[in-house]
Amino acid sequence: DMEKAWRYVDQHVGLDYGYEVVLMGWLDTVRDNLPCIRFRDMPPMCLEPEHFEMLFTYVQRISYAAARVFVPAVQQRAGVPFNTTLTQAYYQAALKGIQPTEIYSIPEQTGWLYETTRDGHPVIGESMVCNDFVCNVWKQGGMFNGTDVNCAESSVNDNYKLDIYEDPDLRPDMCKEADPENPTCQLLGPYSLRLDSQPGVLPRYNYVPLSDQMFSHCPSMAPDYIAPHEC
Repeated sequence: DMEKAWRYVDQHVGLDYGYEVVLMGWLDTVRDNLPCIRFRDMPPMCLEPEHFEMLFTYVQRISYAAARVFVPAVQQRAGVPFNTTLTQAYYQAALKGIQPTEIYSIPEQTGWLYETTRDGHPVIGESMVCNDFVCNVWKQGGMFNGTDVNCAESSVNDNYKLDIYEDPDLRPDMCKEADPENPTCQLLGPYSLRLDSQPGVLPRYNYVPLSDQMFSHCPSMAPDYIAPHEC
């Protein structure tokens, strides 16, 4: 439904990029999304859930812009005003039975409102990153056929993986002329983005069937960060 899709676009034109939720599509679990590093023959050292509270309590004191990528999401889940300190937000969440190490793994919900800007002016509105916005445009246009896909929990790779794309042989002639060997449609750019393969799995796009809440609890660990097939 192109009319509904464009209406959704028009309703959100001018809203700022979703810095408030930029980490939330990634942090689906308490531990199984956190990065690790290896140094020589030592065991891997991984980011721990407890580190977020310590780190962003300090970050909030010195930089609103830097804290914006995590603090508002915790405030949202704790149900406190956005001028609340992170420590207060964690405390209020604990009173509601939400553990500090678990709060960020609560799934982001489409329609949650944040302090943001529209055309540079402060507003209360939805906060979306690029793939979230595209997913919602598809959803509003009816591409998901009523499946309850929570776009707020999606990632760029999730958008590629959804089983919603046409057969490559049906792509327009202009796509075939611009990049004949590429099964997707790329018209511009000095490099070709190929999504028809990935380590151990073929293909890399158009292979995950739609299912309700499919993005909400997906682990993705180093070094490949590949989520389970159903995610």
